[in-house]
Amino acid sequence: MTTVTTEDTLAPVEPAKHRADVATSLPPARGQSFLKLVTIELRKSVNTRSGRVLIAAILLIAVAALAWQMTHLPAGNVTLEYMLSAAVTGVMLLMPVIGVMTMTSEWTQRTALTTFTLSPRRVRVQLAKFTSAIVLSVLVLSVVVVLSLVSTVLTGAVTDHAASYAGLGGLFAGAYLTVALNVVMGAAFGAVIPQTAVGILAYFIAPTVWSMAGPALFKDNAKWLDVFGALGRIAERDLHGAVPETLTAVGVWIVLPTIVGLWASSRREVK
Repeated sequence: MTTVTTEDTLAPVEPAKHRADVATSLPPARGQSFLKLVTIELRKSVNTRSGRVLIAAILLIAVAALAWQMTHLPAGNVTLEYMLSAAVTGVMLLMPVIGVMTMTSEWTQRTALTTFTLSPRRVRVQLAKFTSAIVLSVLVLSVVVVLSLVSTVLTGAVTDHAASYAGLGGLFAGAYLTVALNVVMGAAFGAVIPQTAVGILAYFIAPTVWSMAGPALFKDNAKWLDVFGALGRIAERDLHGAVPETLTAVGVWIVLPTIVGLWASSRREVK
């Protein structure tokens, strides 16, 4: 028979051995996948009141624009491009605002500490935000495209105007690419400027000021930094022989702010 002494029962456990036993008893930590981060950021974009209001406003603008187009038909055929060019106005104006809000939400709502504690790799989180903004813009634009298609079909059915769907591939490619670039530009401004109101103002004012002041100061050379002209050429699927100018404008207004925004977000103090 074995006798257990008091010294044996009260013997302290070595701290190093205790930590090792606890570590081996826990399951291995698994990082969040990039798809999971995108899903989380996408849900955060549509779960806020402001996000839902903006999306509803985009769809209402599209419906109002299509109703106007259907009651003010031009002579000849009614084309899908005629309908979509009006319906997409709300997407072009308001979707970049959602892009700005996606990037600034962590700082304006003071959730950055929680977010970056759970996901310490900030650049990865920011890239997920960019991706979620693009995905959301594609989904909203797809709804607008469907509304435009339905409006074109109805117009051709109830009026004496024939419906035309020529050039659908190029039309959709130009629309989706232009909207995505607009949203990335808005998100880039939000990444550089972590205040929602200031970021939105900068997104709308800076390119507008250049488009007005640039031609007066630099004449024809101003088109090298005219992002509105560049996006317009992309939407029309015709660069008009201005490929270098278009790429330069996109690089300065979209690519460069994106890089600067990712760098700034990775070093910004979390409070």
